Amino acid sequence: MILRLALAELRHRPGRAAFLFGGYALGVAVMVVLLAVGEAMLEQAKNRTLVGGGDLVVVPQGVSAEMIKAGGTNSLYLGIDHARFLQRQVLESPRARDSLGVRAVSPVIDARELELSVGGRTWKTVASGEIPSRARTAGAAPALLAGAWTDSDGDRRWTAPAADELFREIDHFHRPTGPAAIDSTWAEWHYFNVVLDEHRWVYVTLLVAGRVGVPGKWGGRILLTVRDPDGRHRAYHRNLSAAEVSFDTASADVRFGERAGVRVEGGMYRVKADAGGVRVDLAVRPSPRRYFPPTDLGGETLVSGYVAPALHAAAAGTVCLPRCEDVHGAQAYHDHNWGVWRGVSWEWGSASGDSLSLLYGVVRGDSTATDGMFAYLVDARGVRGVFRPGALRCTAMQRITTEDGRTIEVPRQMQFEDAARGLRVTVDVAAARASASGNRGPRRWFVQMRGAATVEERGAVSGRLTGFFETYVGG
Repeated sequence: MILRLALAELRHRPGRAAFLFGGYALGVAVMVVLLAVGEAMLEQAKNRTLVGGGDLVVVPQGVSAEMIKAGGTNSLYLGIDHARFLQRQVLESPRARDSLGVRAVSPVIDARELELSVGGRTWKTVASGEIPSRARTAGAAPALLAGAWTDSDGDRRWTAPAADELFREIDHFHRPTGPAAIDSTWAEWHYFNVVLDEHRWVYVTLLVAGRVGVPGKWGGRILLTVRDPDGRHRAYHRNLSAAEVSFDTASADVRFGERAGVRVEGGMYRVKADAGGVRVDLAVRPSPRRYFPPTDLGGETLVSGYVAPALHAAAAGTVCLPRCEDVHGAQAYHDHNWGVWRGVSWEWGSASGDSLSLLYGVVRGDSTATDGMFAYLVDARGVRGVFRPGALRCTAMQRITTEDGRTIEVPRQMQFEDAARGLRVTVDVAAARASASGNRGPRRWFVQMRGAATVEERGAVSGRLTGFFETYVGG
């Protein structure tokens, strides 16, 4: 019956019947094509060469490898933050090689749009890049028709830079841009601390500040703080004009007149500074792999950057306090900060032992969240863990006398933990110093502390690390 009705309709209305038949056929054809494309993408996803080789593909959070290879609009201009750091310190670290059996990591820059100028004409091009030795190990090397494909010096600097190359890559000065360029609270500085013995240490800061580039509106300052055996602190400073200060946006090098500055050379930082009759001349050699990469925070009113090239280091040379003495193998630390510092406060701490380093911190300003604290553990085998603990808690307080004779309460013990990752840190404060911070709004005190951090991972103590810690307290 259905066949007879269909034939009758075809004879009675042949045009309409043909139109309906064509519509159904088009729909079926589209479905066949979509299924074929899906099957092809599935097969490509299983092909190690087509998705970059290897057993695991790392892509930006929220993006699939299949979408990138298909060239979707959402895959344009995507990148992985701190890709070099991830390759060196996480994916190809001794820990990953020994514990996870990682043989090589093959980074890929895929289909990047570039402009190429040739003979006065500009051409839009698409280029990709890989590291030949890593691509071959991962099984993703192309079949060469002619020529050679070997690692360049740039490939070597990406995967395994020499110490000086690494320091120049991660530690360099910045010229403020945008609103920060005219903000008088812009400041950037090298900071070093050196432990001379159990009761004595030195803080060294070489700072560039002001409206950098505007004559008469910026300059430099050397800050030296000495902690004496009796617990007292002596602070000295020396100001320099812009004409006496020069810095390098491609390296850590900075010069403060003829007598002071920082220079990277021979896998170490050469540090010279003097103020008020106190002088340091030190070579600070960072321990391999124990560093924290450059990190920028941003907001409507806050620009803040931080890198710690030496969470653990050894210092040697001479300090004159004012009596001169030789320094051999003293425990040291170095970081580099930059940004706009109006209305900014922070929690910070860094502690190290012979085999493990801890760093934690959070910067707070008008446009930053209040729960952005992080903690970081690293050793000679690479990154041990990155954690997002809750708020830093003061579990015990103590009274100290400030520089102007006031008595205030500061932490005697602090704790934080990341329960999900099994991290717990307890900081016991052995010495504290408070100085007034700012002159607007409620009085606050900037507290610098020396002490020891007990690190527990999954309930077991990983180490008791000595270090320095900073916080702010109300008056």
